Amino acid sequence: MTPPTGTFQTYQAIGNREDLIDIIINISPMDTWFTSNTGSTRAISTYHEWQTDALATAAANAQVEGDNATSTAVTATTRIGNYTQILWKVFQISETQRAIVAAGRNDEVDYQTLKKSKELARDIEYALLLNATSASGASTTTARTLKGVLGWITTNVTTVSATTVALTESLYNSNLAQVWKQGGYPTVTLVGAYQKQQISGFTSNVRRIEAEEKRLVNSVDVYESDFGMIMVRLHHLLNDNNPGYVVNLGVMELWVKAWLRPVNRIELAKTGSSDQYKIEAELTLESRNQLGSGMITGIYYSYN
Repeated sequence: MTPPTGTFQTYQAIGNREDLIDIIINISPMDTWFTSNTGSTRAISTYHEWQTDALATAAANAQVEGDNATSTAVTATTRIGNYTQILWKVFQISETQRAIVAAGRNDEVDYQTLKKSKELARDIEYALLLNATSASGASTTTARTLKGVLGWITTNVTTVSATTVALTESLYNSNLAQVWKQGGYPTVTLVGAYQKQQISGFTSNVRRIEAEEKRLVNSVDVYESDFGMIMVRLHHLLNDNNPGYVVNLGVMELWVKAWLRPVNRIELAKTGSSDQYKIEAELTLESRNQLGSGMITGIYYSYN
């Protein structure tokens, strides 16, 4: 229908106030589980080192009564290390923008500090978990990089070569068994969405009743394996990788963050009518013994 002639509509009006709510909506995944659930220590150099050791293989041991004791060779410890990695986020806000009244925040610098700090936290999580190799940064144009979990786990690795093999309960338990045989005690499994659904479909998973809500929970948060209770944890950084990963972590005390420089906001030199800030950190990852964890690689995912 056509409105009566002369009807004054919003399209012709001048001066209508904007309808902008005083809230900023951001639902980007903020998943830093590994960073939050590992301990921290101090690094004092750009190459941070520690030592590991192992007991001799168990063997038959029976000695003749009255015989002289004979020394056996002493095995030295293994010395390993990881490079520290510098991570930062930099932003610059004009003085004019700081003076303007903006919706959803009182001060642009405070808002961007919070936002960039969260982004930096996600980048730290990415490095600690997904970095496959370390680099010494030996040249003036190469950055140092730390080796993350996916790079440290080398012994208990189950590699699936076929591109269409999905995660099965047998495959999952086989990797847990590898970890246990090396002396590890798997406690946490990190997976993406599709692999989490595969684990939820395992025939031996235990569905449990929530006492408070009296409802059936068809989701595996804890998997009772032959090698102990395993917490199954969704992680966005492992989501829908194809081929994908299933990371079986041992006791979390085997993974420690070593901070050379904790997260800090630094105001940079002023060069004009703007304020520039850098949020920076430098750290590395201690893998105190990679034999205590395991990983399944090359598994397939499909939502079809």
